Amino acid sequence: MTHRAPQGGATLIEIVVALAILGILMAVVGPSAGVWLQNSQLRNAADAVLSGVQTARLEALKRNRPVSFRLTEVASTAWEVCLFDPVADACSTAADAVLASKGAGEGGENARVGVDTALSDTATALTEGAGLPASVTFDSFGRLSSATAANIMRVDVRNPSMPAADERRLVILISLGGQIRMCDPKLSQATNPQGCA
Repeated sequence: MTHRAPQGGATLIEIVVALAILGILMAVVGPSAGVWLQNSQLRNAADAVLSGVQTARLEALKRNRPVSFRLTEVASTAWEVCLFDPVADACSTAADAVLASKGAGEGGENARVGVDTALSDTATALTEGAGLPASVTFDSFGRLSSATAANIMRVDVRNPSMPAADERRLVILISLGGQIRMCDPKLSQATNPQGCA
C-alpha cells in the first residue's frame, strides 16, 4: 500500500480569512500612515530650510562679510545662500555669489512657507506664500544685518493640502542676535523644549 504525502498549501477558507484580516488592518492603519508620511515630508522640508539659514550664518562668520539666505519661490521651499551686495541691497550677481541652494523639486513637494519680518505670535499660522520672496542677511558677526531693509524673523513651514485637523506646522525663528531655532507651535515650551511658546 502506498502512502501519499500530505499536500502543503492553504485552503480557500484560510486565504479568505487572511485577506479579511489584511483588509481590516489596511483600513485601520492606512489613514494614519498617510498623515505620518506627510508629517515626515514636512519635517524634512523644515530641516532643509533651517539648514539653509544656518549655512548662511556660518558662511557670514567664515567669510567675514554679509551673506544672505533667500526663499526664492512662493509655491515651494526653494532657497539659496548667496553673498550680499550692500550697494544693490540684494544678492551679488557675481558668478560665484551663490554658495548653496535647494531647488523646488527637492524635499517635501507639498510643503509651503510663509514669512514675517517680526517675531509675531506663533500660535497663528502664516498664510502660504505670505511675504515671499524674502531674505535674511547675516553680518560678519553672525547677527542679523542692519544694512538690509527687512530681514525674515519667522518662517512657517506647513502643508496646506492637509485637512486642518491633521496639518502640522513648524516655525523657524531668527533673533536679532542671529540665534536660529525651529519649534512646534502645538507644543508648550514650558513642558517641551521643542515648543514655541
